[in-house]
Amino acid sequence: MLDLVKITSQKVTSPEPDALGIHVEKPKFPEFALVSKRLESYQNWPENIPTDKKDLTEAGLVYTGVGDSVRCYFCGGGLKNWEPGDVPMEEHARWYPKCPHVILVKGQAYVDRINRGEEPEETDIGKDQGYFDTNNSIKTVAAQSCIEMGYSKEMVKQAVKIFMSKNEPLETLLEENHRLKENQMCKICLDSRADVIFLPCGHMVSCPQCAQALLKCPVCRQTVNGQLKAFFPVVKTTT
Repeated sequence: MLDLVKITSQKVTSPEPDALGIHVEKPKFPEFALVSKRLESYQNWPENIPTDKKDLTEAGLVYTGVGDSVRCYFCGGGLKNWEPGDVPMEEHARWYPKCPHVILVKGQAYVDRINRGEEPEETDIGKDQGYFDTNNSIKTVAAQSCIEMGYSKEMVKQAVKIFMSKNEPLETLLEENHRLKENQMCKICLDSRADVIFLPCGHMVSCPQCAQALLKCPVCRQTVNGQLKAFFPVVKTTT
């Protein structure tokens, strides 16, 4: 017979939020949580420094006003002595791998690759990923699937043309594509994909660059107690 007393006395240890990819920390310098505020700090950035101010800003770094010294608005980590070819986000991830800003913007896998000395895999979420190609219908996912099955490109092009003529016009498809893309955009900057989930409400309306400046969810006005980065599958097409 099982020792029920022993079993019931065992405590189940719940994983920490960080282990689940949930960020509950708050920035050390919240006044620079907005991208525009960080960019303003570079008004007197030395012109001879080979590092781009926009790249520094996106990496969460604020200019201290001394030499080329910068500091992260979130983790407070400092960086300086920039050299040609240095990538701010990569340097930030290398020296401060636990910084929530880097992890939220780029993901834990990015940080891990940097610290293993590997080249990071860039996935520009602001660009089209598998959407309808307005210039060449042969690059759509459906068309590429047909080609992989053995059909010639010319045959697939003709099939797409016939489908368009018998079904929805191209303009309708493009409008639907544009609407879907707009729904996925950050409601704050309207420039990058909204891929940060606010907790506990679960709404996803902001990109990582804008999320830290929001204390309450713009949709339900509930206080944001944690943030979780969402990852979308990338549909790759071949030419």
